Amino acid sequence: MRIDELVGLRIATVDVGEALDTDWSVWGDRADLVRVDRPDPALWGRLVAAGFVVKPDRVTWLAETGDDERDFLSRISRKEREGVAKARRAVQRAGLTWRQAPLDEAGWRAFLDLYEPAVARMRNGLAVAGRHWEAIVPQLADYFLLGGYDDAGALRGAAVGQWCPQVPVARLRFSAVSGEQRDASLSRVLYLEAVRAAREAGYAQVTLGNDPNLYGHLVMPGLFAFKARLGFVAVPSTMVDPTDGFDVADLLLSTKALSDPAFLLGYPDTGRSRDLTFDFFSRTDDPDIRLYTTCRPAPVRMHRID
Repeated sequence: MRIDELVGLRIATVDVGEALDTDWSVWGDRADLVRVDRPDPALWGRLVAAGFVVKPDRVTWLAETGDDERDFLSRISRKEREGVAKARRAVQRAGLTWRQAPLDEAGWRAFLDLYEPAVARMRNGLAVAGRHWEAIVPQLADYFLLGGYDDAGALRGAAVGQWCPQVPVARLRFSAVSGEQRDASLSRVLYLEAVRAAREAGYAQVTLGNDPNLYGHLVMPGLFAFKARLGFVAVPSTMVDPTDGFDVADLLLSTKALSDPAFLLGYPDTGRSRDLTFDFFSRTDDPDIRLYTTCRPAPVRMHRID
């Protein structure tokens, strides 16, 4: 067993034997989450019976780029289309213009200057992008920077993307907007510009990044709803790129480090699938989950937990 703390969440990583043989009901003061990495599918049933949820460790937000933007927007609700139109008008009033260019070190540093303050504003933000430069450099020719610039040439919103013809998909790896642009919903326009760039580059599919599959910790549940309303679907990352991620079994013991409700996306009882189910965790008996289940209809399991 190994216990690590990640931004206030205590994670006990165990093997299957420990997972099944330990009385976890008395562990609430020592760990918040118990995890088995890469559990044997033959043992999934026993883990589920013991209260674990088998799930992808992270999900990728995937969408078809469509024939054009009108086609893409036809798949989302009328209310969300109105939100997109409002966001575009706000961006126009701000005088922002869009430029796409191959990523280089100067562009990466400009992006980090935008990204790191944006993450610092988050409740449990973890600025992971800065650690990735060394891994990006050998594949730099596949990367691009898509930015929204004001009249003074300052970067106000940006995304770092990667062309992945071997998958094939265009991946948005990281994105951020400046503080004053958050209320103007610049993120909506940024994501649609990324879809446009992918479409024009000949890609039929685009991703809106990966999320760790526990909403209410590093990633707040509201971001899930935002991406889903914009027409993206959360699928196991390995089903977009087999080398990206793995499966885990999680048992949540405490929600003290999480939002309420918190949730994760688990595999259905039938086994590994891109059609994931909701597992909600709350300190109340009847949390309001409509914001999430409305934009992504799926089976729901509720867990009352302190």
